[in-house]
Amino acid sequence: MATPTDPIVYTSLDDIRARKKALRAELNRDTQQMRTQWTGLFAKPDTSQMPARRLSRFVSTGVTVFDGLLFAYKLYNRLGGGKARLKTKKSKRNALLSLLFR
Repeated sequence: MATPTDPIVYTSLDDIRARKKALRAELNRDTQQMRTQWTGLFAKPDTSQMPARRLSRFVSTGVTVFDGLLFAYKLYNRLGGGKARLKTKKSKRNALLSLLFR
């Protein structure tokens, strides 16, 4: 391929046709390579996977879900959702009991 500083000199129509044919072949090759990469990007994985790989993916997903639930539980309790409400209910119950049994 010629560099941008070197002008291409054509002496006949056959030279132009040959250059056009070479460029078209290069373009088709690049198009095929891009098509292969694009279809490979969205290809579905094999359904015939090994049982060990399937089991490890299942365990990994389970651990991730458990970790998320534990995190949500901790946030719920720290932001006053769990224990703080129980304390207020107990204090309200104690106040009601003290009013009833005076």
